[in-house]
Amino acid sequence: MHGGVHIISNVQPLRHATVDGIAARRCAAGLLASVPAVMRFIRQEMRAHRQAQLSVPQFRALVFVSLSDEPSLSAMAEHLGLSLPAASRLVDLLVKRGLMGRRVDVADRRRVSLSLTARGRATCRRARRATQAALARRFERLSAQDLALVSRALGILGHAFAAGGGRAETVE
Repeated sequence: MHGGVHIISNVQPLRHATVDGIAARRCAAGLLASVPAVMRFIRQEMRAHRQAQLSVPQFRALVFVSLSDEPSLSAMAEHLGLSLPAASRLVDLLVKRGLMGRRVDVADRRRVSLSLTARGRATCRRARRATQAALARRFERLSAQDLALVSRALGILGHAFAAGGGRAETVE
């Protein structure tokens, strides 16, 4: 039991793990058991540090745009689970509040690109910094050895799930 959440750890110690189907399935099971709890924590922290006048969907829209390079209105709508008209209304409000900008693509007038204003970036940056501090407080409870293991595992996951999803090279 960890923080009120039961986390199942089916992952073999790294020095004994082999790259076979069984080890891969154990890693997949461990990831599926752990990631939802981590994501709940991150979402709670991010939402707790959003500006009071922003709804959760508006804040999620800002975060989505902050993590993408001029995403389309369609991509944002899909990410948030909104219809295009609902996403467009949400963007209208964020544009009026000076948090987001939108641009119609000159080559394809059906494509609307989104970006954050300086104020929108600052809003996301504040929430991200506060969330990172909360995560760091959680990690301070770990031993130096466990912190090194988590850091290495995060690097490996980053490579494994990067564009292309190829086999990751690890650094020891």
